[in-house]
Amino acid sequence: MAQEDYDFQVNKQFLRFKDKEVVVSLKNREEDEGKVVTLDNYLNTVLITENGLKFIKGGKIAFMAIKDS
Repeated sequence: MAQEDYDFQVNKQFLRFKDKEVVVSLKNREEDEGKVVTLDNYLNTVLITENGLKFIKGGKIAFMAIKDS
């Protein structure tokens, strides 16, 4: 197998959130806002918020939406 077969690739639908301002709604009905630094195929997400970096486990996310400007 070629090396590119082993490279990790994030789902293209998730990549549209990278470097965007988003609202993340959690299953416990809390919301977080910030800019997405990184995310993976499990939707584990790192946000830059006004309080610093925040890690959100993908299993706790109900949905994520790009904020309107």
